[in-house]
Amino acid sequence: MKINLKTRKQSHISKVRDHIFYQHMKMTRETKGIDELKGKELNQKVKELQSISRRMKEYQKYLNLLLF
Repeated sequence: MKINLKTRKQSHISKVRDHIFYQHMKMTRETKGIDELKGKELNQKVKELQSISRRMKEYQKYLNLLLF
């Protein structure tokens, strides 16, 4: 069985896009209760959100490389 390279690439691109969307949804869910946090809890939550955002940017750069 021969697998078409174009199909494999499209499948991979789709998976990367889905992962970016999942990360976006995760970040949205995480921000819902942020207004109630203070002090160390708030700092920890901000670091988590920054981490998610950073990963989303990295995946977006990777996706742009794939699409060229």
